[in-house]
Amino acid sequence: MLTLLPLLLAGCASAAGPAGADAAPPSPRESVRTAAAPPAVAATPQLDSANDRPLPLDPYLLNAEQQAAVEKAQQKLIVRCMASFGLTYTPPSGSGGRRDSDAPTTRVDSRYGHQSAALMAKWGYHPEGGVPAGAGAKPSGPSVSPEMELVLRGTADAAARAGSGGREVNGRKVPERGCIGEAVKELTGAAEGGIGDTQFADDAKFTTLEQSRNDARTQAVFRRWSQCMKDAGFDYPDPLAALGDPQWRKAPLPTPQELKVATADAACRHAHNVVGVWYAVDAGYQQQVIAANAAAMAEARTAVETQVRAAARVAAG
Repeated sequence: MLTLLPLLLAGCASAAGPAGADAAPPSPRESVRTAAAPPAVAATPQLDSANDRPLPLDPYLLNAEQQAAVEKAQQKLIVRCMASFGLTYTPPSGSGGRRDSDAPTTRVDSRYGHQSAALMAKWGYHPEGGVPAGAGAKPSGPSVSPEMELVLRGTADAAARAGSGGREVNGRKVPERGCIGEAVKELTGAAEGGIGDTQFADDAKFTTLEQSRNDARTQAVFRRWSQCMKDAGFDYPDPLAALGDPQWRKAPLPTPQELKVATADAACRHAHNVVGVWYAVDAGYQQQVIAANAAAMAEARTAVETQVRAAARVAAG
C-alpha cells in the first residue's frame, strides 16, 4: 500500500494504466526483483530492540519527522492557494498521532512488533497510554462548497478524483488539479506526482519484511520462542500471532491476561534473541532488494529528498 499522507489527496497519485481485458490485476509487489538465494548473514547482534538500529531501506522512505514536515508544508501550500482565490479553507486534521517512547526515529514502523520489555509489562500490546478515544476516526474537516471543491481539486464533480481546472473563480483561473495539484507540484515537481513514499519503496519494505519473516533462520527462532511461550502457559506460533490476538482489541486498555502474555513474550524474545536474528536477516534481504532494483531505488531516494527539501523551503516561507 502506498504510504500517502492522508490530507486531501484522493486523486493526487498517478493512476495506473488499464490492464489487458483478460489480465488479472498484478500483485502490487511483483515489480520488486528479489535474489534467488537467501542473503548470507555475517553477524547476528544480540538485541531486545532494533528501534535504534538503522536498516538499509531507511533512506528510501520518509521517516516520521519528514512525513510530518511534508504534510505540514502541504497544508500550508493548499491554504495559501485557496486564500489567493479569496477562500478561507481549513484542512482536515493530519495523520500525526502518538508514537511510543521507544519508536524508531529513522523509519515510521518498527517492523518486529513491540520491543520494549518495560512498555510491554505496563501496556501489553496496546500503544503506550492505551488507545485514545476516537482512534480510527477519519480525519475531520469542515464541509466545503462546490466552488471550494472546484478550486481545491480542479473540479466540482464529486465522482472525479481531480480535474483539469481552467474555470475562473473570483477573477483567477483554477489550476490543473486545483490547489491540491499546485501543492503537490511544489513538493514533488509535478501536479500529478505522489506525496509520500513511492509505491516501489513501499512494496520493497513489505516484500523484505515478508521474506525475513519466512526465512528459515527467523522461523527457527520463532519455534524456539513458541516453545518458550508454551512453557509459560501460552500457545502462539510466533510473536506476531501474540501481538495480533484479536482479544487485545476489545478494550482501550490492556487486560491482566494481555499483560501476562506480553511480559512472557518479551522474556522469550530476550532468551532466544528473536529481534537480533530477525533484524539481521531483514537487513540482508533489504540489501539484496536495493542491489537488484538500483534504478527504482534511486528514484525512491530522489523522491524522498525532493519532498524534504521542498518542505523545508515552504517552512522557511
